[in-house]
Order: sequence, then structure tokens, then C-alpha cells
Amino acid sequence: MSDSSKRMANPSDLEHLAKLFDGRGNLKDKLDEAFTRASQLGVQDKLAALKPLRSWTGESATDLRRRAAILRAEKGDPKAAALYAGFKPDELKGPLLPPDAMLIANASIASGEKFDAAWLERKPGETYQDWLQRIPGDAVGKVSGNENLGEVVGDYIQLTALASTIPGAFQHAALGIYYLKKHFKGQDFLKAPGTTLSQLLKGQSTSRLIPARVKSLALRVGSRMPAPLLDALTGKDNLARVLGGRQWAWEANLLKVGNRAGRLNRAAGASRLGAFTSGAGTAMRTAGWWRMAGVGGGLLSTGIGVIDVVQEGHPATAFKREGAGYVAKVSGTAFNASLTAAMIAPTPVTIGATVVTGLVYGASSIIANRKSLREFPGKVADAGRWAGKKVDEGAGKLVDGAKKLGSALNPFD
Repeated sequence: MSDSSKRMANPSDLEHLAKLFDGRGNLKDKLDEAFTRASQLGVQDKLAALKPLRSWTGESATDLRRRAAILRAEKGDPKAAALYAGFKPDELKGPLLPPDAMLIANASIASGEKFDAAWLERKPGETYQDWLQRIPGDAVGKVSGNENLGEVVGDYIQLTALASTIPGAFQHAALGIYYLKKHFKGQDFLKAPGTTLSQLLKGQSTSRLIPARVKSLALRVGSRMPAPLLDALTGKDNLARVLGGRQWAWEANLLKVGNRAGRLNRAAGASRLGAFTSGAGTAMRTAGWWRMAGVGGGLLSTGIGVIDVVQEGHPATAFKREGAGYVAKVSGTAFNASLTAAMIAPTPVTIGATVVTGLVYGASSIIANRKSLREFPGKVADAGRWAGKKVDEGAGKLVDGAKKLGSALNPFD
């Protein structure tokens, strides 16, 4: 296909044609079905001439999708590079490719045969999140021509993500153990994760990790806020007491609050839909804006994690391929799910699940990244020496250029 014909083509048409080759119930499936039946009947040799057609359908579909992705890249589609890599549209439900990497990736495939874009292709078992994390480092390696520098960038991104998530997982696990211990001693109710700020504004934080000066300042801020605004942000304690049987909003089980409010409205003659709507609204007012925002973020993170795990394929194969890395992905998804459940309903079961999954997630993530943690300092040193060499080369060229310019401008030289 020539450059001009590629630009005249419609990417949607190319993708539809690819689907006719390898889509569900189309040519590839029918060929597979025919070979399966022939094998059952013992006449598979009669279809020997058609055997190359099976691989051809897959290869042709892949080629058509890549050509469509090139056209999309030329039109500025932000997910064109991911489509070129081999991901399907329904797999691209996570966050968009970071802008800096997106520009390099899309420019690479838009240039067609002029630039080798094989580094963008999806690796066996690679998920969309893995691909998003790999691309920036690989892009730096390609642009600089220094593979080690690309690895430094990739490891830095990976270790930065590790540093931002693992301490939080261990912290939630430690707090969960503390809350469970207090709960079973009958000293305190369980508290929903992510409600520390609400507790501080109402002067009810019992954490010893927060300085007394910070607690005092937060209480002064909270006491000066209008009561309706404070309730909207931190939750309505009177609803927690009346409908949830708890003193504070962050202790209330939102499912119980919503269910009881719905039943009261139902008893008053409301329709089922009306009772459900009223119950959901009451639960959200009890939670407050900050807690509900945490629930929404938790649901999103859990959904992305589930997609990531599904893309890994069969669990046994994925574990054999990645080991602790796969355990980290599964336990990370389970941790987000249990943390979200604890935000909605802080019970011994949900808090206990947060403790277990948080510990497994943190430990497996460290084990999975132990090689990067060990080798990162040496890679940084090598990258520093390479950068210093390039600076010296640049300085030398600058001096030579200045001498040549001075000689050209000097009429007595």
C-alpha cells in the first residue's frame, strides 16, 4: 500500500476489514472450526492446503490494524500508538498515554517505514498499564541512542510509582491492625480509611503520628467553618447516629445507613425507585464529599486493576512468566477493592481484608522490583558518565567552532 493510498484510506474501514479476518465468528474462527471438525473426522490432511491461510488471517488483521493506527496517529488520535502496539479498543480503558511519551510514540508510527517502530509493539503478556510504564523509558533510549539511559528513566518511573504506593499500603495495613486491636478490646469503633482530615477538622483524631500543633490548627480551622460546609465535606454525624448507630460519620456503615433510610421512605409510601434514591442520597450525605471522592477513586483503581489482571491471561501462565510481579498486580487490585469496601463499610471483615492484602501487595511489590532497586544506582552512575562525556564533546565542538569563527573574522590571520 503506497503512502498516498494509505492517506486516502479510512482507518475505521481498515479496522472493520481486520475484524472480518480475526473477529469473533469470522474467517479465522470458521477456519479453526473447520480444522477442528476435520481432526475429529480424521480427514485433517484434506485441508492441508488451507493451513497457511490460518496464520495469514492473523497476520493480515494485524497489518491492517497497524496501518489504521498510522492513519490515526497522523490525525492526532492520542491512542493510535497503543492500537499500533496491538491493544484492542476495549482494552484501552485506563489512563491516556502521558503526553511526552505519546508525542514520541505517535510520531514514530506516523513516520511509517522511515522510523523503526518495532519497540512500540506489545510484548507477550504485556498489559496496557505495563506498556504505558515501559514506553517513556524506551522512547528516551531511542532518542538518545543510549539504552542504559532509557533503562534509568524506566526504572525511575517504576521506582517512583513504588515509592508512592507501597508506603501507603503498609500504612493502611498498620492502621487496620491498630483499629482492629482497639475494636476487639471494646475501646473504639472502626474508622473508614481516608477520613483523617475529617477527624482532624472535628478534633477527633487519635493518631500519634500527627503532631499536636497540626491537630490544634486543624480544629481551629474546622471550628470556624460554617456548619453546613463542614458537614458537606466531612459527613453528617446526626445521620450516622440516627441511622447508623455510630457517633461519628467516619464510623458509619454507609450500606446500613442507606438501607435504613430507604426502608423508612418505603414505609412512608415512596416507590422502590424513590426509596433507593433517597437511601443513596442519605448515605452520601452521611459520608461527606471527601469520603465519597475516596470511594470513587477506589472503584476506578479497582476497575483498572481488574482489566490489567484480565489482560495478563491465564493465572498459571502469568505467574510462571512474572512470579512476584503477577502476585503484586493481583494483590494490588485486591487491596484497592478491600480499601474501597472499608471506605463504604468499615467492619472487621473489610478492615481485616485491607490488612492482609496491603501486606501481601507491599511485600510482593518489593520482591518483584528487587533487581531494579539493586541495579538502579549503578545505572544512574553510568548515565552520568555518558552525559558528562556528551557535555565534554559538546564543549570541545563549541571551542573549535569559536576558533574557526574567530579565524574567519580576523583579517590578519
